[in-house]
Amino acid sequence: MPHEIAFKAPGHVHDALGALARTEDVRLSPSGRRLAIAGFASGRIAIAEVEITRTAAGPEVAVTALEHVESPAFQDPHGVDFVDEDVIVVANRGGGVAVVRLVPGGADLLATTGPVPDDPASLLYTPGSVAVREDAAGRREILACNNYAHTVTRHTLDASGRLVDGELVVRRWLDIPDGLALSRDGRRLAVSNHNTHSVLVYHCASLGGDVEPVGVLRGARYPHGVRFGTDDRFLVVADAGAPFVHIFTSSDGSWDGVAYPTSTLRVMDEETFLRGRHNPQEGGPKGIDVDVRSNVLVATAECLPLAFYDLEPALAVEPGPDESALTGYELYLLETGSDAKHAAAERERAAAEREQALCAELESLRVDAAEHAARLDEEIARLADERDLRDRAQAEANAELDRVRGSRSWRVTAPLRAGTALARAAAQRLRGR
Repeated sequence: MPHEIAFKAPGHVHDALGALARTEDVRLSPSGRRLAIAGFASGRIAIAEVEITRTAAGPEVAVTALEHVESPAFQDPHGVDFVDEDVIVVANRGGGVAVVRLVPGGADLLATTGPVPDDPASLLYTPGSVAVREDAAGRREILACNNYAHTVTRHTLDASGRLVDGELVVRRWLDIPDGLALSRDGRRLAVSNHNTHSVLVYHCASLGGDVEPVGVLRGARYPHGVRFGTDDRFLVVADAGAPFVHIFTSSDGSWDGVAYPTSTLRVMDEETFLRGRHNPQEGGPKGIDVDVRSNVLVATAECLPLAFYDLEPALAVEPGPDESALTGYELYLLETGSDAKHAAAERERAAAEREQALCAELESLRVDAAEHAARLDEEIARLADERDLRDRAQAEANAELDRVRGSRSWRVTAPLRAGTALARAAAQRLRGR
């Protein structure tokens, strides 16, 4: 493992760090005296006051204070960056992008921009990481990677802290972009691409729509946080699926082509890693940053809420890939591909079984319907026969009645029937008294 720096902090700071639970991105302020940690599980941003110095004996770190910042706009906060010492931008997977000003004891919400609920086509959708840059005209811009829209978008930040417009700048080849970083000179953009197990590097001057990456960095199982070093000649990548941070090196700072790590650093022991390994994509470091004044690496993970490491020893040695780590990476990709193939075959088999069962059920319903229809036809025919019999009987009865009423005996007995009717009526009147 690289040299971990045992930072000094009061007991209440350690307690507050322990209460963070699952964390995501971490970012140092422009001065390096403040540190922001995205508390995904807690729905808060932790703001720490830090002192990082390099002495003759090595770097020293102190975390003198830490407070949790809350806002109704924080909904699964995943990414964070500083606009200046007092203003931060927060990417919320469960919402949009929020801009807040840090004030004693809390934060003032300056603006929030979010998607139409449950609309993946919205420009900002499940934003996961953000980076603040200044363009050639001196305007502030926000770059946001939208995890489940698989895009990177760019937004202008006005003087009041509002995001006033936006545009799509990267889309091609992205599959859950999880983190992004701008080079110190502002010429390169690195995007960690979760499902392709790679980091893609773009020229900022040509960003837009279907722009192709100029560089592909391989070697991280599930790349998450990314950060350029002091002179843009090295790039640090956190591997969320392994207990490693990988260092990539570009001799000329162009980052063109395909590259593997020149150094792989273990930043947590196996026990810590396994405690956070809820699935193959978790357990390792998530957020990282580099203090360019001291070459101190900052890292955060669910089971390692805050840690500092000295990068100088790793940068001083002759760069060379860790063959064991690279072999493990390639074997993991083969295993992942094989597992995906088997899973697809299993899904296809299950779908075929469901289709077969559905066809059998439909055939059974068809047979039942046919039998029911036949029974209905029989019942309809029986009722029709009964109706015909009833109609014939009624016709015969009517004919017989007509014959009787037309007979001589019916005419002769008419007075008797009339008298009988009068007697019956008189009897009814007497009973009614």
